[in-house]
Amino acid sequence: MSFKRKMGNAHNESSMKVLLSERTFKGHRKTYMEWLSHVPGVEFFIIAPENFGIDDKHFRKYESTGGIKTVKEYLAWINQMKDIVEQNKIDIVHILDGDSIMRWFGFGLSFSKARKTVITYHHFFPGAVRRWSYRLMCHGKKRMCVAHTVSVEHSLKECGIKQVFRCEYPAFSFDSIASRNPAKCKEKYGIPSDVPTIGIVGGLSIYKNIIPFLETMQNCCQDFHILICGKDSGVGKEKIQTAVKPYADRVTMKIEHLSDDEYEEAIVASDIIFCIYGREFDGASGPLTDGVCAGKLILACKHGSLGEIVSQNLLGITAECDDSKDMLCKTELALSRIVEFKYGEMANKYRMHLNPELFQERYKNIYEVE
Repeated sequence: MSFKRKMGNAHNESSMKVLLSERTFKGHRKTYMEWLSHVPGVEFFIIAPENFGIDDKHFRKYESTGGIKTVKEYLAWINQMKDIVEQNKIDIVHILDGDSIMRWFGFGLSFSKARKTVITYHHFFPGAVRRWSYRLMCHGKKRMCVAHTVSVEHSLKECGIKQVFRCEYPAFSFDSIASRNPAKCKEKYGIPSDVPTIGIVGGLSIYKNIIPFLETMQNCCQDFHILICGKDSGVGKEKIQTAVKPYADRVTMKIEHLSDDEYEEAIVASDIIFCIYGREFDGASGPLTDGVCAGKLILACKHGSLGEIVSQNLLGITAECDDSKDMLCKTELALSRIVEFKYGEMANKYRMHLNPELFQERYKNIYEVE
């Protein structure tokens, strides 16, 4: 199936007006906003770090480079949104990254001239203080929130939030990933074609549980190769090198920022996508989503959203993230099954559900909720 991006003129004189606000374009966030800003029948106004083709009268640059970490930065951002709402008679304010502003407990998010405020959460963070923040950020009839997974949706509802909607995180590069040749991608990275490759791809963040997994792999009895590709986002290159030292000849590393092509090639070159993230993580995963596009076996944590997605849709194998014996056992099981592994009906149904046009349609429906 081919998923073509709908990027035409999306508004007319009578369309609703939506302000999209995003503070960073790290990871998939720029692509996320590009797709969302072309939902048919909606006139979008944008606050973002850079313009991606929006006409100037609909774009306002987000100036801060350090994020919304101080009261001054937060109030400047709030006032920027309020100015746009009042000047352009905005119907809906949509904050695309509610995770990054939880420390402010929803202060200032009441836009009296707007019909409602929508907040998207990409993850769920546990804890009593955070629960209060979720409640206050989404308090009132004019506020609603969006989650990308069933698990996060359920957790937000448990916080007492009444208007919670789910919009599955899509595969924005479905066509590109699905069309790539695994053999050529393996050749480009110089990894063997006769040994199963476990891909640790994307930002190398601490919450991804990478070092404990790599340390566990020194006891693996199956043949394997590991491809580690992505920007170091806190794990540390030296720690990675130390962890893989006992089997360094079976590891290929490219620890740096990846272009879109390099990222997709790393996904397709892998046979197994590593997603055994730590317990502090509960949300959608880009590598999991893109790995599913490529028909890969997903090796995920048993808890939270990732475990639920993999187990319910028969996408691979899950393991306890804090149990080294279980991680090793499940990894060896995945390696032993990779030759015969193929997606069945459930997995393929989920794969087709990642259509980014469905993502656009779902958000359009959310905007239209009264």
